[in-house]
Amino acid sequence: MKLKYNVDSILTRRRKKIMNPSFDFRLVLFEKIKIEGTDVISFRFNQELDKLEVNKTPSLFEYTAGQYAYFNLDDVHGDPNDSTRHFTISSSPAENFIMLSTKIRDSPYKQRLSNLEEGDKIDVSAPEGEFILPADYSKPLIFLSGGIGVTPFRSMLNYATEKQLPLKIIMFDSNKNQQNILFKKEFDDWTALNENMKIVYTLSDDKSEGNNNFGTEEEWNGEKGRIDKKMILKHVDTNTLNEAIFYICGPPDMLKSMQSLLEKELEIPKDRIKIEEFTGY
Repeated sequence: MKLKYNVDSILTRRRKKIMNPSFDFRLVLFEKIKIEGTDVISFRFNQELDKLEVNKTPSLFEYTAGQYAYFNLDDVHGDPNDSTRHFTISSSPAENFIMLSTKIRDSPYKQRLSNLEEGDKIDVSAPEGEFILPADYSKPLIFLSGGIGVTPFRSMLNYATEKQLPLKIIMFDSNKNQQNILFKKEFDDWTALNENMKIVYTLSDDKSEGNNNFGTEEEWNGEKGRIDKKMILKHVDTNTLNEAIFYICGPPDMLKSMQSLLEKELEIPKDRIKIEEFTGY
């Protein structure tokens, strides 16, 4: 299901499936990381490209923090969406590897992806997308993230921290329970290093505490409930609210509710809202 927005008044970035994307790059897998308690796996590939028979192929896969690419696998059979998917590049250009992080489903493509081993290769298109950090660092950014939609924000937060960008960022990260908070240790480490960065975690499942199949959760001192006006105003001062650019990424229902929250309840102008819309991840 596609959400429809007024594209003349809101900065909406849709991922459109390209029928025949060009795969000019080949990456080699060197590590798989299963995120405990979730169905998410991160795949890390060497930054150096494997050789392809194309002209002027760069020695490194180059991209901008927040972008995505198409990944093509061999030996995918019976998948209604064929052998190609687009994924956010969840690593950042400041890191020495290329990473994608995704939920593993029962589709033939996802099962083939989950079975990749060290040394296996995957063909990749050139990076795409404009859901990226602004060139002008004078305005603060507020990220609204839901679940696996945090992947472009991981890329941007790492890059801003490693490059010591003079850019104020506040991220609200909503997840069902503590086990589903992706990259939390990294985010906490980066927040300790970056005085311009603040992360507000919230758990949307009221029953998540003390009811976890993966073990006893730690006492939760963060926010509870879905991101709403009260929560935002608690952590964002008036000046920041009036100047900030808002980035939203997450499941379709979250995108719709966050857009309504910003426009109707907080009266944020549409030209200060950026949305990354993609489904089926």
